[in-house]
Order: sequence, then structure tokens, then C-alpha cells
Amino acid sequence: MQDAKTTMRITTFSNDGQGGTHFGDERVELRGSYNDFLEAALMMSGSRLCKRYFFSELPPGFSSSKDFSSRRQLCVLLSGEIELTSSAGDVRHFVAGDVILLEDIDYEPPGRAIFIKGEHPARVLSVQID
Repeated sequence: MQDAKTTMRITTFSNDGQGGTHFGDERVELRGSYNDFLEAALMMSGSRLCKRYFFSELPPGFSSSKDFSSRRQLCVLLSGEIELTSSAGDVRHFVAGDVILLEDIDYEPPGRAIFIKGEHPARVLSVQID
């Protein structure tokens, strides 16, 4: 297993091939790179292509049990708190700074459930991959 300082964990959410959805984890390798301008060593992943990005805000208490992704997208939670539930009933909580790779593009009920926890809206940066 790699040192935690050289990888970043991303939660994945995808279809399970049996009409449901499930969570997974992906590790992104970070490699050392020296930046002459900053005079500092940085850790960076390789680049990945994307099509477009957008921001969204979901109000406190918002919930949906029919949620799914129309495209593969990487979501970065900028603020707020989100609870995501798979069709199997597995629940994960996300807070500002968490990254989720949504790949559940084949909508089959029940999909996934989303709930915005706390008193503040959830602001999300979504980067569509394809």
C-alpha cells in the first residue's frame, strides 16, 4: 500500500450492473514536482480531460430519492454537508473538501438518495468528464 502522503482518496458512486448503485474508492497518485516560481515542492496528479464545469447550490433540508448522474462527473463539495445513500442502503457523509466521482449514469430506480444536512446550503463544483 502506498504512503498516504502520495495518494488522495476519492469516493466513487456507480451502477452495480444489477439495477442498483454502490460506493467505491479510487486512489489518485500524487507525484512530486518542483515549482521554480514558488520555490517549493508540490504534489500533483496527472491531468485528466473534462468537457465543462458548473456550480450548484442545494438548500438545507433538500432531499431526493430519484437522483442519478446524466454524465460522469467529478464533484467537489465546497461548503455544506451532504448525505448520500446507495440503493443497497449504504450511507456516506460528505463535508467541504470531499471529492465524489459520480458514475451512476444508467438510471434504474431507486438510484440514489441525497439529503442536505445542517443549516447551510451545499455548494458543489461539478466537473463533467464526458
